[in-house]
Amino acid sequence: MMDHLIEKLHTGPSALVLLHEGNVSAYSGVGVRSLYHLLHDAPEKLLDSKLAVKAVGSTAAKAMVEGKVAEVYADIISETAADILKDAGVRLSYDRKVPHREFLHVWERLGELSNE
Repeated sequence: MMDHLIEKLHTGPSALVLLHEGNVSAYSGVGVRSLYHLLHDAPEKLLDSKLAVKAVGSTAAKAMVEGKVAEVYADIISETAADILKDAGVRLSYDRKVPHREFLHVWERLGELSNE
């Protein structure tokens, strides 16, 4: 099933694809913002869910742990985020793991940070 989520992540405009209780939902925009809104507006969607995400930093990883996500795939993940998820017992796979400083540059390119 994770393969289906990853395929959906890569073929659409989504930054985050979520599987919860057999229902797949895709979220465009910035993944960490989608996670924040889910965590506060519909936390039940995160409980025991599987996620495929373009990029995961430490803030997103903490939200995933707080939401009790079961499994995560990330195209790119910071070393810090990977440690947070592994320490919490979240099943994790990824395409590329990078140091936190490098991840901040990736995050900026994805539109998370502004140069204001």
